[in-house]
Amino acid sequence: MSPALRAGIVYGAAAFGCGFVLGPLRVLVLEPRLGPLGAVAVEAVPMLLALALLAPWIARAHGLGEDGGARLRMGLWALALVLVLEALLSIVLGRLGAWVAGFATAAGLVGLALLAALALMPLLRR
Repeated sequence: MSPALRAGIVYGAAAFGCGFVLGPLRVLVLEPRLGPLGAVAVEAVPMLLALALLAPWIARAHGLGEDGGARLRMGLWALALVLVLEALLSIVLGRLGAWVAGFATAAGLVGLALLAALALMPLLRR
């Protein structure tokens, strides 16, 4: 297993874990008060901070150094893992259709931007 793949798995699992903790808080506490878009916007701040802190730390811990290609592969592996885990969780909860349809909303677009940040953060933050 390549260092970029190992780093991507760790980074993706850490990002999914952060989302797994923040998601219920967003849905149960923030959405009733701020609506879906406001709730996702508030959640995006700690998620971006977590990604910005985790990405360079995990990349260094797995010996990726300044290799931009390896760092991009790390981010893409993490993105793939997060998407698979989110899809599986949606299937288990019986909400796969709602998960997919959610990407077409304003809140979903913020979520897509966070996924892009997940993929690119190892390359952007050194």
